[in-house]
Amino acid sequence: MAVAAKTSALNHFWRIVATGLSFLVFGLGGVLIGLLAYPVLLLLTHKDNRYRFGQALVHYVFKAFVWFMKSLGIFTLEIHHQERLKPANQFFIANHPTLIDVVILLSLIKESDCVVNARLARNVVTKGPLLATGYIENNEAEELIDTCVKRLQSGRNLLIFPEGTRTKQLDRLKFKRGVSLIALKSGHNITPIYINCQPRMLAKGQKWYKIPRSKPHFTIRVGEQLPTQDLLKNVKVLSIQSRQLNKELLNHYYEELKIG
Repeated sequence: MAVAAKTSALNHFWRIVATGLSFLVFGLGGVLIGLLAYPVLLLLTHKDNRYRFGQALVHYVFKAFVWFMKSLGIFTLEIHHQERLKPANQFFIANHPTLIDVVILLSLIKESDCVVNARLARNVVTKGPLLATGYIENNEAEELIDTCVKRLQSGRNLLIFPEGTRTKQLDRLKFKRGVSLIALKSGHNITPIYINCQPRMLAKGQKWYKIPRSKPHFTIRVGEQLPTQDLLKNVKVLSIQSRQLNKELLNHYYEELKIG
C-alpha cells in the first residue's frame, strides 16, 4: 500500500512538472508562429489563402502538441465519431469544461474559423497565431454575428463555444444566444461536440499546477447534425426563434452530457 501511494504521489508530481513544461512549449510555439510563420503567410496576398494555410499550420502544430501532452502522461484522450468532422462547411459548437478544449478540437479539425476571446489578440503568445488564422474576435455582438454568418455562407467551417468562456459549474451550463442567431441567419444546421473531462483539469479559475491526483481522461463525442429549423415550432419572429433554439440546444447538451 505504501509503495502504491508513493508511486501515485510521484506520478502526480510528474504531471505537475509536465503541465508546466507544456505551457512553456505552447508559449514558445505561439511566439514562433508570430515571428516566423506569419510573415511568410503575408506573402500570400489573398486573405482566404492566407487563412487556409494558417489554420492548417495551427492544426498540425496542435496535433503535435496534443501528442506531446499525451506522451508526457498528462491526460488520456478518447474520440467518438471523428469522421463527422470531415465534411466541409459545418457549424460546430462545443461545451467548454477546460482550458485545452480548443487545442484538442483544432487538432482534430484541419480548417475552421474559430471565435476567440478578443484579449488573445493582445497577448504576445497568441497574437501571431490569431493573425495567421483569421480567427474571429468576440468584440461587438452584432458585428461578430454578421462576420460568422458571412464565413459560413462563404463555405468555411466555424467553431464556437456557446458559453463564451470556460464552464464554471458543470451542472449550470449557460449558452449565449449568439450561436442561435448565427444558425438562424445563415440557415445552417449545427454539429454538436460534447466534451467531458474526468477528473477535471485546467477549469475556470483553477491554477495550472492544481491538477487532479489521478490522470484526467478526455472523452470527445461528435454528434449528428441538428437540423436548426426542426428544433423550432413554427415560430416566425427571429428574437423568439433564437430564444427557443437556445433553450433547445441547452436542453440537448444537458441530456447528452447527463447533467442534472
